[in-house]
Amino acid sequence: MEKQGNQASIKFYDNKVIKSYNNKPVNKMSSLDNDLYHLNMFKDNIHCIKFFNPNESGYEMERLDFSLGNPKKIFEDNVRRMLFTIPESEVLKQLNGIENVLKEKGINHRDINPGNLLFSEKSKIIKLIDFYWTISKGHEVGTPGGLNGFYKDDHSAFNRIKTEISEISKRVNKQIKNTKKVLSHMGETWYEGSAKRKGKTYHRIDIPYFNDMFFHRNIDSEVKEVLSLITGKVNQVIDIGCAGGFYLFNLIRNYYLKKAIGYEADPIMNQALCNIKKIFALEMLEIKNKIIGDTIFENVNDVAIYMNIHMWIYKQLGKESDIVLSNLIKSSRQIFFQTAGLESNGMFLDKRMKDKETIQDYLLKVGNEKKVEFIRTTKLHGGKRHLFKIGD
Repeated sequence: MEKQGNQASIKFYDNKVIKSYNNKPVNKMSSLDNDLYHLNMFKDNIHCIKFFNPNESGYEMERLDFSLGNPKKIFEDNVRRMLFTIPESEVLKQLNGIENVLKEKGINHRDINPGNLLFSEKSKIIKLIDFYWTISKGHEVGTPGGLNGFYKDDHSAFNRIKTEISEISKRVNKQIKNTKKVLSHMGETWYEGSAKRKGKTYHRIDIPYFNDMFFHRNIDSEVKEVLSLITGKVNQVIDIGCAGGFYLFNLIRNYYLKKAIGYEADPIMNQALCNIKKIFALEMLEIKNKIIGDTIFENVNDVAIYMNIHMWIYKQLGKESDIVLSNLIKSSRQIFFQTAGLESNGMFLDKRMKDKETIQDYLLKVGNEKKVEFIRTTKLHGGKRHLFKIGD
């Protein structure tokens, strides 16, 4: 994709952006030099974008996930998606940090607007770009007419952006209250398979705005391990039995996904997940509630998560659960399969899952000899939990 502007054209690639100046030759080098000079002044902080390969007509820079808007407008859906990863307080802290760096270095950016503030979901950092019209002591390329007419000077622009983000955050919080009411019913329900305890089945929801919601287990270490084992480019993921979406949400944050599909049969959690999709404008997220024996999964899932739920599916589907898993393996480049701990008390357990050796044999069989790699065994939630990676 290419975007044309008055001063430059920008070409977007999967992992980089190329900025080329459109100025007349007599001004080209001075404009480019000014941009690069101030980028270098600004670069020794986390809010500067990585840039490289400068030449006589432009330079390259890293591609981040999205901007907060365009030169004249905040995009509310983009801000909501950012608030899915970091809370309002962190957003405001980072914007204050950017303004402070500019002041400390004597930089007057003169084009602070939502379109020049980019967000990285993986690093959770807001970054400032486009130093074309920036001035500092001894460095200036001139002042165009009508520059920054909407967002005014740097300080006024930061204040306006922060105010608009706070207003969006208020609307987000209002919608979250309704979702929390839905989730509060979890503790009032008897869940089969939860060792006959109330409200202990699901782990926490990993979203800043839900940090005050208590869930029984914390699986941060398991999620980090799975993320470290994923290889190659990731565009589409699927999570079977996604519960509170801990794995699914972390995958969304670590990769700029085209699609993230979650299966969750429990009606309370399913409704909560659908609400979260709407609240945070997660267009890539698709929530489904039912698996049947002949379920055909979309090709190709780059990563599939199949954690702790094989016994539930086996109880519901019997031998057809083997077909479900086989179809999932066929449609996925790499799949992470983990058996459950003691939370499976009282459930119908598949006896083929009695130890890691028999599990590996089973996975080789249903996966048509696709590579199966044993990763580790833990006792994080009682009982042994065996993790395997299937595929490349």
